[in-house]
Amino acid sequence: VEKWGDKEWLEFGIDQRRWTLSQFLHGEQGALLCTAKIVETVPWYDAKLYASTQTMDEARHVEVFAKYFNEKLEWEWPINANLKELLDATIQDGRWDFKFLGMQIIIEGLAMAAFGSLWKIASEPLLKDLLKYVMKDEARHVAFGVLALRDYYQDLPASELRDREDFIIYACDLMKNRLAGAEIAEAMGWDEEATREAILESPTGQMFRTMLFMRIVPNLNKLGLITPRVREAFERLEIIQFEHLDTDDQDRELGLL
Repeated sequence: VEKWGDKEWLEFGIDQRRWTLSQFLHGEQGALLCTAKIVETVPWYDAKLYASTQTMDEARHVEVFAKYFNEKLEWEWPINANLKELLDATIQDGRWDFKFLGMQIIIEGLAMAAFGSLWKIASEPLLKDLLKYVMKDEARHVAFGVLALRDYYQDLPASELRDREDFIIYACDLMKNRLAGAEIAEAMGWDEEATREAILESPTGQMFRTMLFMRIVPNLNKLGLITPRVREAFERLEIIQFEHLDTDDQDRELGLL
């Protein structure tokens, strides 16, 4: 890397941006499948109606990201292994609240943080507009998830609650390691573990991965899911400081309210 000139750094920057947007596309594809499952499994009619509109939203997001790739970026990276694992776990669990918890609270919360971070630094007008429209939809989806689950966990038996704690801790561990550069390292012929450690230990990498939880943690707090076990895990992951953040303030900063 020390031998690279401007040309190599530009190409590498384009590939990094292509990788990020590829994960956005794959995440939206997973969201489309998951929200279709929510329509099927959620037990009350009004929620089925809303989930059907969200399924339409996710289909539109898949279409617009796919078109952006086909016309602007030419090819896409495969899905990140950790993101695929989280999507599979959310889609395959048969319990309706797990799909809400995994998709609306965790995966959509992750997406909002990632979209918002890219929107702030992007200078290309089409990409900024695309991200802004998608974020408006995603903010509604997250809010609906909070409303749907707000009272559900209050009287849940301890054994059932522990399943949700395990899922939250597992999902957040996955996301903490999600953006570790494995696919790019493999394509460049670099040592994957050395690349992963360099990214995880870099100030920029640490800051960005921590920011991914700025919406997830306060929404879990609204649901009463920051239990002692979850709190201990979040302290280990260094994300508990977001517990009392105002998600409406985040939306106002992005111009969504």
